[in-house]
Amino acid sequence: MGSSRFELIRPAQPGDARAVAGLLGQLGYPDDETNVRARLERIDANDDAGVCVAEIDGQVAALAAYCVVDLLERSQPQCRITTLVVDASHRRRGLARELLGRVESIARERGCFRLEVTTQAERRDAMELYLGLGFHERPHRFVKPL
Repeated sequence: MGSSRFELIRPAQPGDARAVAGLLGQLGYPDDETNVRARLERIDANDDAGVCVAEIDGQVAALAAYCVVDLLERSQPQCRITTLVVDASHRRRGLARELLGRVESIARERGCFRLEVTTQAERRDAMELYLGLGFHERPHRFVKPL
């Protein structure tokens, strides 16, 4: 586990773009700091979306992005976690659990009836985490690239 300690969960800032880009690269979505900064600014301006980061020893070590979506068939919105990643050197320290807890709190404050997350089948650790935190698998999802 090492001596690093979890210090803070906070909203992401544009100045976090370099660290966020590094984390996205670890997740398999490499991008440069300029593009990530622009997306962080766009998300920050959107009341229905957000990015939370977790710091260890003053450095961004993990992030969770989410969006709140109104659904026509429901009277309450749902919250979808769009990205969750923990730096490889800080995994298994509870950061993902803490970030998911923060997003769940935000979703409850916003009146959401459900928290949703997707992951790829090969990410077994992520699947185990979600199931262990009370998520239920819903196996049918179809996507069409545009």
